[in-house]
Amino acid sequence: MKKWLLVCFLFFYALSQASAQFDIHYTHYWKMLNFYNPAGAGAERNMMFYAAYSNQLTGFENSPKSMLLNIDTPIPYIKGDHNLGFGVVNDEIGLFSNQHIYLNYAFGFNLFKGRFTAGAQLGLVNITFENSEINLGGESNDPAFPSGNANGNKLDFGAGLLYQHKYFYVGAAGIHLNAPLVELGEKNEFKIAPLLNFMAGGNIPLKNTLLTVQPTMQVMTDFVTWRADISARATYTYGDKEFFGGLTYSPCTSVALFLGLEMMNITLSYGYEIFTSGIGAENGNHDIFLGYKIDLGSFKKGKNKHNSIRILQ
Repeated sequence: MKKWLLVCFLFFYALSQASAQFDIHYTHYWKMLNFYNPAGAGAERNMMFYAAYSNQLTGFENSPKSMLLNIDTPIPYIKGDHNLGFGVVNDEIGLFSNQHIYLNYAFGFNLFKGRFTAGAQLGLVNITFENSEINLGGESNDPAFPSGNANGNKLDFGAGLLYQHKYFYVGAAGIHLNAPLVELGEKNEFKIAPLLNFMAGGNIPLKNTLLTVQPTMQVMTDFVTWRADISARATYTYGDKEFFGGLTYSPCTSVALFLGLEMMNITLSYGYEIFTSGIGAENGNHDIFLGYKIDLGSFKKGKNKHNSIRILQ
């Protein structure tokens, strides 16, 4: 019965053309700037590979699951600050499967002892509805449901701005700016609302210690709903290793804890998000982040002359 109710809710909610947020939120948002902001391509000034996995509403049948694969990098051996990013996202929500493939380009230049970048995104969204598990009983010909699996796709566009300084960063971006309308079969359609997000962060070294504190925040809205995340992260550096941990508070939504390690250019972190709505601490979200960094400066002969402004990730 619960499964049937969830299927009905997801189906009619999606096909009603409501302006709902299409993109799932990740606990490690502060590590995934190229995903949330096209201007974040090449922000680390190194080639970055990362994967993120989110298992949400643990314990509920047909609960959402999301997987992201991303690569972004400065373009070497080309004069100027040119950067590319590429990513693939797969979301599974009930009987819906959503994919988003995106290509980001960002151009940067030095400004006020920092770095300013403007970015653009070209993307493709694909939505699939699988009705193989629906049991309509005697209403097997209900026209509200597709007679078979329904699939549709549409191009979308995004843009963003980002300013990085040694001690802080601030940015704003919009994705799905053309509000793509994806047709699912002949009778149904799914409208993806534009999603705007604003982000900022700081880097506070603690005097005479190996600790730094990185407060970050992000606000996302589709002009119908909104979400804010405020994070406090502490990083301890020991030789070539960095240990970090902290928490994130999302007003009226959740509290998340995370713990991670960076060594040999590999970053591994785990986070758990607990909802404050009373559904139970055991029904939260599990998030895993795995990243790998390639130092592009190691491929150059002689002194590395580019300005390296590390984003606070």
